[in-house]
Amino acid sequence: MPRSHSYLDVLARVLALPLSEGHASSDERFHAASAGADALIVDVEQRRYHRVPDARPLRFEDTVHDGGAQASLQLEQSDGVRTIELPAQDDSFWTPLPDPRVTGLPRIVQRHDTAWISPAPPEAEHSPQSRVVQWLSSLVSTAVLAFFAAFGFNALRWSLEGGWNLLWLLVGLPVFPIFGVLTLVAVYTLVRRAVPPPRRRALEAIHISRDESFRLGEPMAFRVDAVVPASVDGQPTQAPPQIIADLIVQTLNDPVDGDWSLKDQFWGAGRADVVPSTLTGTGERRVHYVGSVTATRRTPREAQERWYLALSTSREMGVEPFHIANVATPPLIVPYQMVQPPGRHAQFEALLRNTASDLIHKAYNGEDSTALRDDFTPEECRAVFTIDADALVNQAMATRWYEGRIRTGQASSGDSYYLLKEGLIYQLMYTEGHDAVTVYESPDLRSVVGRYLVAEHLFVDHLPGAETMKVLRPRFY
Repeated sequence: MPRSHSYLDVLARVLALPLSEGHASSDERFHAASAGADALIVDVEQRRYHRVPDARPLRFEDTVHDGGAQASLQLEQSDGVRTIELPAQDDSFWTPLPDPRVTGLPRIVQRHDTAWISPAPPEAEHSPQSRVVQWLSSLVSTAVLAFFAAFGFNALRWSLEGGWNLLWLLVGLPVFPIFGVLTLVAVYTLVRRAVPPPRRRALEAIHISRDESFRLGEPMAFRVDAVVPASVDGQPTQAPPQIIADLIVQTLNDPVDGDWSLKDQFWGAGRADVVPSTLTGTGERRVHYVGSVTATRRTPREAQERWYLALSTSREMGVEPFHIANVATPPLIVPYQMVQPPGRHAQFEALLRNTASDLIHKAYNGEDSTALRDDFTPEECRAVFTIDADALVNQAMATRWYEGRIRTGQASSGDSYYLLKEGLIYQLMYTEGHDAVTVYESPDLRSVVGRYLVAEHLFVDHLPGAETMKVLRPRFY
């Protein structure tokens, strides 16, 4: 199925309809998709739409009208197939497309399933009687193959006696390896048929509870209680081994060209393993899952955003969440207060040795570890370093930091920047896989060292004056 246009995605969310079966005209001006039981048509150029009840889009076709090609859409309805020539429709046919920049973000379509069942395994293609016949035929064929494999092995053994017995090699050499492999394959197939099919995973009477308070950087606890039925459609069942929780924020992507779209970004993840309890006496088993999910303090904030929690049993493609619920927009974080502002020498050492993360952690936490290293915002990280890029490069040159880092030959593989000297020229090289390219070269060692530090070492590119030393990272195609 072609990916639906972002306008169709926004429209479906505004109307709280599931979207599927996307189509586009040859000039990509018009897009259509099934949304629930209706069809949605979008005119991307004029930013308008039309909703056709009880219809399903089939295809776009180009028709000739007044010497030019026009897009027409075929719709399947209960009374037959209908064709709409879209460019010929007047303004009364269309409705202005809702603009989330004006109307705000669409509401989250919540989901509160009380039961969940994994997809059914493929149905058996044979009746019980045919399966018995299939088993017997497999056993007979395996025995025949094993007989010929043993005969080929004996032929090889007889040839070892020498003389005319060497003629057995003509039989043993082709028969033994061929029928030996066929026998192993037959045994493997027979064993696989003997293994019982996997149990279906199912939950019923699902009840979910969670913390109502939500703050960035703090865990939000959740609990899932459910019942595992004894069987589903005659098949034995088991509980999914874990529940996966995701904190997702919906924001608006508004590029300069005005082609806006919605973004769903994952900023928190958690897992909860299954904990079974005793049988209830009816063949059903009760299980519960207890876990927490945390959104990092580094989450970028937007003027418009909607947060929601999604619970699912797997991250595999096609596995839909069984629970989607709104989460209150978290308040702005309280910035950490610096406990031990580092001196210039400590800043030099951390940036040159690429241990800036440790210095940031120590600056805000003193000697303890009350915050995680990866939980500081970019603004908090940059506040630790008060030196400028020129001072750092001067320190690197004064301490001859670059010694031992300059190569005389190109690297054969890798994914990083490195310094290279060829004759009197110093080069800043970038390698990706087995490809290498020169991104900057100069006879001035200081200028090459400065660009290497900005490109390769963390937080150096945010120092004052680093803008003049930045290089573009090459792309390999």
